[in-house]
Amino acid sequence: MTLSIHDCRTGRRAGRRTLSALAAVLLALVTVASVQADDSIVEPPSAFDELTNRLIDDGIDPTLVYRMFDDPRAELLPQLLKVNIKQPDATGAYERFKGDASVQDTYRFLVANRATFDSVLASSPVNAEVVAAILKIESDFGSNKGPYPLFNVFATLSLLNSESLETHAPNFWDRILHDLPAEEHDSAINTANRRRSSKANWAYRELKTLIELQQKGQMDPLDERGSWAGAYGIPQFLPSSFMAYAKDGDGDDHIDLDNLSDAIASVANYLAIHRFDAENDKRRRKAVWHYNHSEDYVDAVITLADRVAREEQKSSSN
Repeated sequence: MTLSIHDCRTGRRAGRRTLSALAAVLLALVTVASVQADDSIVEPPSAFDELTNRLIDDGIDPTLVYRMFDDPRAELLPQLLKVNIKQPDATGAYERFKGDASVQDTYRFLVANRATFDSVLASSPVNAEVVAAILKIESDFGSNKGPYPLFNVFATLSLLNSESLETHAPNFWDRILHDLPAEEHDSAINTANRRRSSKANWAYRELKTLIELQQKGQMDPLDERGSWAGAYGIPQFLPSSFMAYAKDGDGDDHIDLDNLSDAIASVANYLAIHRFDAENDKRRRKAVWHYNHSEDYVDAVITLADRVAREEQKSSSN
């Protein structure tokens, strides 16, 4: 379920920006109606009020902030709160990428796009097979990039540390604890509280970076879609990864992670900066580990890449 920001607030943000005028109007209404002031007169805050205030306090242009949060595409995605705190067990999730079907799929993709890979990687220390393996695992070469607007993902996750979390996401703790025995609840709550604080701060930093990317003309954050964790494009970069590692691969002076050349160049640049060495297995694995801090992920990428390379060797010898 998604809640439109217009559904979860009772007054427009413009009212907050002219707070003194609104207060005067409310006072006049109360006087005329001779209504005794009580809590029912005070408008409840919208889900994103504290977040917009924080962004403005951090120096983001208020006009830009209000425009983005007032956009009808801006939504709260409470269903993402649980999955980002209690992440699914990834054990074995990458095993299938080592199999024959994945190898053949990656081999065919690499053959079909060999000219692009060779052109983009001409001066890179990173070999095409490893880049192709990463693109296969990350998004199935762009066919599975994720359905969630990036802006909504990071704005929602930034609320994980909000004092009004239960208001924004009713039954949040029930969803976290429902499959755990009662004696484990206290421990689970402590763990979740640590994670949600860390995740909220991380998401807020990514949100600010996303706004910077919009200001640079790189994307419309409300249109750009990605995973529940905020990764997007063929290589599934985070906004901060884009800022640090994204690279133009086709020479058009614009970086688009949905463009294959740019995706190849960006992945290769990420690995090269982390000291990838095709002839040194330890360095090769360590560079891939930086891309995703999972040994299962590293094993899947390296196994898939090596099997694809063997397929290429077999094909060239026939």
